[in-house]
Amino acid sequence: MAYRFQENPTFDIARFIAHQEGLPLLVYHGIDERYPHASYRHHKFLLEGSRDLEQDAADLGVDYFLHVSRRGHRQPALRLLAEKAAVIVTDLVDLEPWSAWTENVAKERTLIEVDAHCVLPRQVFGRSVDRPFKFKNATKRLINARKGLAWPEVNLPIKRLQDKALLPFVPVSATTELEKDGGISLLSQCDIDPTVVPVTDVCGGSKFANLRWKNYVGDGLRSYHRTRNDASNREGVSGLSPWLHYGMIAATKLVREADEIGGKGAEKFLDEMLLFREHAYHHCHALESPGDWSALPEWARISWADRIDVPLTKAESELESGATGDLLWDSAQIGLVRHGVMHNNVRMTWGKGAARWIQNPESAMRITQSLNDRYALDGRDPNSIAGVLWCFGLFDRPFDPPSDHMGRVRRRSTEAHALRLDMGRYLDWVKSPSNGGLMDVGIVGSGISGMFAAQLLSLLGHRVSLYDKGWRPSGRLAYRQSGEGSNFSIGSLRMDGYRDWMNRFQWNLDDSNGSFSDFLDRLAMGLTPNYNTHIESLHEVGDRVILRGSSNKREVEFNHSRVIVALPVEQAIAIIGEGVFSGESEPHWLGWGPASGVLDELPEGWSARIVGEGTIEIRLDPVTTGVHLDKSKEEMARIIPARAGLSPEGWSSHLWRYGRPVSGPAGVVHHSRATFIGDAFGTPLGTIGAALDSAARAVADLHLNEGWSVQGVAVRERQSNLKEW
Repeated sequence: MAYRFQENPTFDIARFIAHQEGLPLLVYHGIDERYPHASYRHHKFLLEGSRDLEQDAADLGVDYFLHVSRRGHRQPALRLLAEKAAVIVTDLVDLEPWSAWTENVAKERTLIEVDAHCVLPRQVFGRSVDRPFKFKNATKRLINARKGLAWPEVNLPIKRLQDKALLPFVPVSATTELEKDGGISLLSQCDIDPTVVPVTDVCGGSKFANLRWKNYVGDGLRSYHRTRNDASNREGVSGLSPWLHYGMIAATKLVREADEIGGKGAEKFLDEMLLFREHAYHHCHALESPGDWSALPEWARISWADRIDVPLTKAESELESGATGDLLWDSAQIGLVRHGVMHNNVRMTWGKGAARWIQNPESAMRITQSLNDRYALDGRDPNSIAGVLWCFGLFDRPFDPPSDHMGRVRRRSTEAHALRLDMGRYLDWVKSPSNGGLMDVGIVGSGISGMFAAQLLSLLGHRVSLYDKGWRPSGRLAYRQSGEGSNFSIGSLRMDGYRDWMNRFQWNLDDSNGSFSDFLDRLAMGLTPNYNTHIESLHEVGDRVILRGSSNKREVEFNHSRVIVALPVEQAIAIIGEGVFSGESEPHWLGWGPASGVLDELPEGWSARIVGEGTIEIRLDPVTTGVHLDKSKEEMARIIPARAGLSPEGWSSHLWRYGRPVSGPAGVVHHSRATFIGDAFGTPLGTIGAALDSAARAVADLHLNEGWSVQGVAVRERQSNLKEW
């Protein structure tokens, strides 16, 4: 969890022990899929950090190996390494699941935990106090003895691992993967949330962090005390918390250099680093479950229990998409979704906001923490836990008289906060589109894949145009009405291929009648598809993609910077041409209409279900459908009920010529500026999960095309000796 070689006590101690014992030193770095809110955003940031580690390891002459857990590579690599190790030195992490992983490895071999995140190691103090000033008083002597120290020089020779065959996994080169395609092919194999897209205006890694700090020290630190609370001024703060969270830059370095510069700005910066940040780490070290409701002071829990009912409730989905109607809160949330950061002073106001709309304060706290940890690059951190719990009373005092909705907990009004900001300037950056600029995306197909991709892109601030040859949302979730007016699906009957990341969308996809109309309508909300528009071909001209087709018997042409094709695989091939990919779908006939009583025995390959009062649906399997492919809908509306022993009066039918793929790419296909998605372009092949997952991964991939590199960035370290530290 400390992604650096420079000024890293974990690495230095491991190097010291390895030299002392005459053993080779191996640096293992694992990127797992099981950390909370694992996503494309966090994984990309980690891969960028690994790129710098890889390059620095080569310069140092130390063996560094990256293991990325993914399809076909989910072995317990660290535990297997531990079986062959003499001793393991690792970073001290107090939060789950990392602390549990450390405990499991410690059962295999001697393990030493080192605090690589704090100036005052948690093992030296490691207690929580109820107010920040008490922490400051209790640690003043210990911190003052350390904050100005130069980092010790550890230049002991490193012995290399002779037999690489001992590795229980195949190492990954982050440099190679990022240079190849921005990480697209590697991340496509990871079981992580693709809806939290990578951030493109910052870059993970120690080089970027050091350059950012160098620039800030030169221009911003001296005025920090005046600019730090103005969220409309992006340069008013260092913004280094994501890199500090991952240990890509040393807190000891920032503190030492700020202390050397001095002045009011540096003094306030040191307060933030040595008081609030360090206290959060020591607090989480002292408590077994620091993020629980029980961690709040008793007065706060009592106050929340006594507060007056919330008059206006909001759904969690409204909060996540920044659709509450509160300008400051919504803009802060949208900025978090699009850019992965939130100004700390706004976050304090934002963190108290959910309690205005969520009746249960525990739920409000959980939702706030979840939103922060999912989208913020500095989430899942002791500072995140302490910061969110502060919004609900942690490390604070009661404020009387109590308010209706916050009780005795300190209030922070979004309206009052907005008055202190240049809101125009603030909105300019938080609402700017992700990916560094507006993308103009044309999406062909308004089924489940196309609609979901359109919703994600719209939330990220991009312009989206949908085209569909039909007259309403359709595809796998198309539906009709039974005789008494209830909806039923004529496509998929269940949610298959489900992914864990889909839980938060609260999609009700297990209706007894398979009616997914509500879900499809929610996907279509706010979108205006161009219906009755049949796209027949696409061609690239320069940096644009030209779509050609027909609408209401007239030829039409559209051009976009990017195009996503969300069609059955055969129709996708017809648009792009042969040779890019291949695939095949199986057909299905179905019919529905009035029926009473129990059906007699149906022909082989036929199945029936009741879809409404007095209404039955009959489906034909692909083999029996193949016999009737040349029939019209009118003919099949007579044949199906007649073969079932029913009157054809009031019956309808539908042919899914490309009902379900039986072969296909089974992964998103990118062909220059065109991307292909759908149930043939995901796994498991032919499932709703594949359709949704492919749509989300396609949107995430659009944020992986741009790379960032630092050439020749060198930061000279002050050195001392190990004993002095």
